[in-house]
Amino acid sequence: MSPPPLPHWATALRDRYLAGEASLFLVHGNVRDVFPWEEDGATQWVGMRGFLEAFFGRTRDVMAYYNVSQGLQFPDRSQEQRFLRVINTARLTRGREALVSLPFTPAEAVPVVEELITNPAQPSAVILDFFEMIAPRADVSFMSAEDRANLVSLQRWASDPAFLQTDNIVVLITEHLADVSPRVIASPQLVTIQVPFPDQADRERFIRSSDLDGVELEMPLPSLAKVSAGLSLIQLRSLLRGARQSEVPVSFRTVSRRKKSIIEQECHGLVELVQPEHDFSHVGGMEGVKADLLRVSEAIKSGATNRVPMGMIFVGPMGTGKTFVAEAFAAESGLTCLKFKNFRDRWVGSTEANLEKILELVDALGYVLLILDEADRSLSAGEGDSGTSSRVIARLKEFMSDTSHRGRVLILMMTNRPDKLDTDLKRPGRFDVKIPFFFPETPDEREAILRAVSRRGRLDLAPALDLRPAVDGTAGYSAAELEAVLLAAASRAAEADREQIDQADLDGAVADVIPSRDLRMLEFMEMLAVFESSSRRMLPERLRHWETDEVLERLDQLRVALGRRAL
Repeated sequence: MSPPPLPHWATALRDRYLAGEASLFLVHGNVRDVFPWEEDGATQWVGMRGFLEAFFGRTRDVMAYYNVSQGLQFPDRSQEQRFLRVINTARLTRGREALVSLPFTPAEAVPVVEELITNPAQPSAVILDFFEMIAPRADVSFMSAEDRANLVSLQRWASDPAFLQTDNIVVLITEHLADVSPRVIASPQLVTIQVPFPDQADRERFIRSSDLDGVELEMPLPSLAKVSAGLSLIQLRSLLRGARQSEVPVSFRTVSRRKKSIIEQECHGLVELVQPEHDFSHVGGMEGVKADLLRVSEAIKSGATNRVPMGMIFVGPMGTGKTFVAEAFAAESGLTCLKFKNFRDRWVGSTEANLEKILELVDALGYVLLILDEADRSLSAGEGDSGTSSRVIARLKEFMSDTSHRGRVLILMMTNRPDKLDTDLKRPGRFDVKIPFFFPETPDEREAILRAVSRRGRLDLAPALDLRPAVDGTAGYSAAELEAVLLAAASRAAEADREQIDQADLDGAVADVIPSRDLRMLEFMEMLAVFESSSRRMLPERLRHWETDEVLERLDQLRVALGRRAL
């Protein structure tokens, strides 16, 4: 097998440096992984520090590495002595005291590093790791004097002629770009390079080069490489070692559990991994909606990416089953289903950083359905927002406009107030399909929902039970209210110490459950769904022939009637 080439990110860094574009690079993303390095005909998998030391070591006389925990370090004693000689020679010519010990704190290290990189005596490379701890994203007014001095130095490096005219290079390393001061990122001569998670070919190459003795695989290596999407190589190594230690075969289930654990660990409660236990067979009625979503599902499975929307919006009143249908669609399509949780934070920049972590994970996992429920609340500006919402929306727009995500990442927003969402966010090309949801229109739909709820909830209906009286008595009920009726009937049966729901239980529940009476607000949300729908055939027959002007006129009337509640 031919040796692996340099990773794409390393090739990009080398080419841009040799082209003279920059000498200062900010490397971010999957930087805590291992990478292939060819040495004497053998491939070694080394960490970022080891890779960069080997990468630059052939052409640099001095290689320096710094982080706030370990201070300034060198690959070996000879390079440390060479560094001290370069620094002290320059210091003595300027009449300054010689450097006796290596600096440790950022306030000490940054000026010394600057002395090295502006010295043309010997080509050098400097790696500043965990860079977010040296130049964190923070308001300048809250920084100490030393932190501000460091920030100025780092900004100056990007345009310092003394540095740019040397053959020296500086690599700054951080996992998340959003954690770094935007003042540094905005430096014109700084080049940012993202290290992606390994693709399927990288994972398969790594697995083949790993020691698999004592590891039982329940799938071929290419299949393992495919289903492990989203895992770093270090995580994949841990999975294989754990399988050897526990003597548990590596199966689709063990990989899925590992991915779930990683998602929960990496995102710290920012997203929820949803593992649906129901599909469209558990969804009553909505035949048109299910047919449209099944077409999307088949396109995803067959790889027909040109028929997969970039994003979808489910719009309609509450209780119409938007979330339930979304999870059923995830099961039908086979996509990994992630749901946004509360990623907003009160600290400056934290919300944007949280969103960036989620999007990086989604991009790495691939074949993901990313659900954003109650999108109107998550993406609307609040008091003291300071532009956070606009930045979040701008980042989402950028992510959704990336056509490489088509067929791999499908964003699904759900809302009953689409009028509160940014108009540009909802345009085709970002959200190609907008599906309206309504209360069940016909008795047959209500009966289908009642039967689906009984199957999903494993409710035991008496053989002689007739659903028709309940169907006739629940006109105007939402899917959620129909479910409430059946659950109330089950509760009545349990109170009578019976497993089966009989006719009296169901009839009593129908008489007892009170449906929503906020009819104006429900109609307002219904008209918003009509207005947003991307296809007339998705609308009920009674609304299909409404023209846009008629819908807008009715919306205006309802806004007046609802007053502040419609704002």
